[in-house]
Amino acid sequence: MAKSAIKKKWSVDPVKLEQIQFNNIVRTVFQQASFVRLPINGKEFQFRGRTGELDDIFIYENIIVLCEYTIGKASSVHLGKKKFLFDAIMGNCVEWVDFLQTLSVEFREHFDSKPYSGDDYRVRIVYCSKKGINEEIINVYPEILYIDYPQLKYFRALAKIIHRTSRFELFKFLNLEHSEIGASVNSSAGSNSTYPGFLLPEGNSSFPPGYKIVSFYADPQTLLERSYVLRRDSWRDPEGLYQRLLIPGKIRKMRQYLDDVKRVFVNNIIVTLPNETKINNPDDETNLKSDELKKVRNVSIQIPNSFNVIGIIDGQHRILCYHEGTDALDGKIEKLRNKQNLLVTGIIYPKSLPQHEKIKFEARLFLEVNDTQTSANASLRQSIEVILRPKSTIAIAKSVIERLSRSGALKDLLQVHQFDESGKIKTSSIVSYGLRPLVKFDGSDSLFSIWDDERKGNLLLVNDEEPYQEVLNSYVEFCAKQINNLLLAAKMCWGINDWKLESENRLILSPTAINGFIVCLRLLISSGLTGSKEFYEEKLQGIADFPFDEYKSSHWKSLGERIFDEYFAKNI
Repeated sequence: MAKSAIKKKWSVDPVKLEQIQFNNIVRTVFQQASFVRLPINGKEFQFRGRTGELDDIFIYENIIVLCEYTIGKASSVHLGKKKFLFDAIMGNCVEWVDFLQTLSVEFREHFDSKPYSGDDYRVRIVYCSKKGINEEIINVYPEILYIDYPQLKYFRALAKIIHRTSRFELFKFLNLEHSEIGASVNSSAGSNSTYPGFLLPEGNSSFPPGYKIVSFYADPQTLLERSYVLRRDSWRDPEGLYQRLLIPGKIRKMRQYLDDVKRVFVNNIIVTLPNETKINNPDDETNLKSDELKKVRNVSIQIPNSFNVIGIIDGQHRILCYHEGTDALDGKIEKLRNKQNLLVTGIIYPKSLPQHEKIKFEARLFLEVNDTQTSANASLRQSIEVILRPKSTIAIAKSVIERLSRSGALKDLLQVHQFDESGKIKTSSIVSYGLRPLVKFDGSDSLFSIWDDERKGNLLLVNDEEPYQEVLNSYVEFCAKQINNLLLAAKMCWGINDWKLESENRLILSPTAINGFIVCLRLLISSGLTGSKEFYEEKLQGIADFPFDEYKSSHWKSLGERIFDEYFAKNI
């Protein structure tokens, strides 16, 4: 009897699979942004006496990006092994460009086909870590650029929507100036672009003193290159990010509109322009003096040739639908990119205005514009609140939830960023209905009432010019610690193995249950029963049998009262 064929099952190493998938995300980001990948990974080499290898190299014109990947957390051990090689490369960039031609046939062909000499090339090192990077690593290796997983997913989403145009945001991330890239590196062209326009001084606009309003027609290509949107969850400073990411379906429909109707959008785009913007006399291009800027008049507007200097307040979809895409419409839309057909209203800040005031101004204006169109959602409003009124209870609550997502019982379980997994615990209701009354500055049931800090009065001052940021951070830390004491005890009593999002028994990990514990904490505060994690752990024995499934949606108040009554009040 013939032996039946036995199919061999190949086992897949889950760690290797995770690493491959992570690497592919990075490659997708760069390749969709028009970078070319050199097949160099795993190839060992020696450069200036240092032996090493690189995970990936990407090139765009005269830009060389060296990438290192890890699915773990960035560590000094891993980076320490690479530091001497990185130092040798960054300290001898021209020599590295020559060496790279011997290492990669593909790069040699690229070098021969381009009009750049060795010293025209710019080299950047990017370290991509799935588990994040701490400040200590960044301080030790400041010459390296770092991308964590949420930032990477942001770049991937952006590249998926606007394809090759996403390279401009990558350029900014790579700390590259417009004059350093491609043909500009050898160009003697001016550093500004000039547009005929119209000036509306503050006397006519009712804007604060020093603010200038100009209107002009701009070509989409210039706006695509130089604009930025302070989107939430991008790689920028998270305290200044509030706008939603682009909506793919809306972009597709608007591109189709450009092709079908063959007509531009007639409503204006609202932007902020950099301080370096010059308002000139259109007759001789001389800079207008302050007394000449007090009346409505025709002007010539000079905008610097630099990436991400034009802040989009309203109209990002109308600009970015002109992106360099890969769809069938791109050949037709390409012809429209360099036509001056988009009406722009630009706001120029006073030169003395601090950066944080600029961010506040943009946030207020964004909210004003969007409130007249569609109501901003709760999460978006909470982010804006942190910018505009950082001492408000909703802003403090938002800061606390961010802190809870990074350490303690709810670490990595909360959905605080747009690119967090959808299965994580949603937080907008926790911020608004749970944390907000817990962190308020009045009442016997608030954490503020038991916070022993002699500086706490600074948070009650109306004048925001008084120093308060340090004491505000201390209060946020105190709130997070007190909440964690209770939740960490609940975690121990519930069972660590079931304190997971993927657990079948995860009833305790829901907005309703977490808000219930917060209500319980408020009752503990008003009753003078707050304590350490160990104290709470002793009291919460048996919480694993609590019927969390009986409480739905907004029933967190009765849930919290029952936890307090059953585990604390009856033992008083």
